[in-house]
Amino acid sequence: MSARIHSLDAPLPQLCYWDASFLVHATYPAARYHAECYAFLELLSSATDTFSYVSSLSLDEAIFAILQLKVAEDYPDVGFWEVYRENAGVIRSYLGELRILVDRLRIDPRIQVVGIEAEAIYVALENMEAYSLLPRDALHLSTMVKNGIGAIVTTDEDFLQVDDLDLYTCNPRILAQR
Repeated sequence: MSARIHSLDAPLPQLCYWDASFLVHATYPAARYHAECYAFLELLSSATDTFSYVSSLSLDEAIFAILQLKVAEDYPDVGFWEVYRENAGVIRSYLGELRILVDRLRIDPRIQVVGIEAEAIYVALENMEAYSLLPRDALHLSTMVKNGIGAIVTTDEDFLQVDDLDLYTCNPRILAQR
């Protein structure tokens, strides 16, 4: 069995987990699926029967990806690492926007930021074996299991092979596999 695929206009789950790909697309205006993910984010913010979870791991991944994208916008002819190594302080100019993202999550009563438990890596290894997931995706899945969450909002195809998972997405390649 594999994940049950839902479009972002499907009925909302009671609990859902946001992975980094959803956060990046929802909050970065130039992202490929920004309009769809932002609209879903707004829908989740007003939904009274849906509670969302985002992990510190998702936030870490999303903040780093957004930081790289912002630097690439401002320094289009230079790679992120080259810019950063030349002037590590360059990241400070983006912190205001990144704090707004984190603060918005912190103040919304329908969003819970959860940490990664120490034992999650053991469950993640099992997830890697069962579903051929990469370590970070396996950690996301172990965090979901720990918190009793059966739905994920993502644009990432890697979760397709996970049994009994409700996968909410706007990625047409994933939606085509329904």
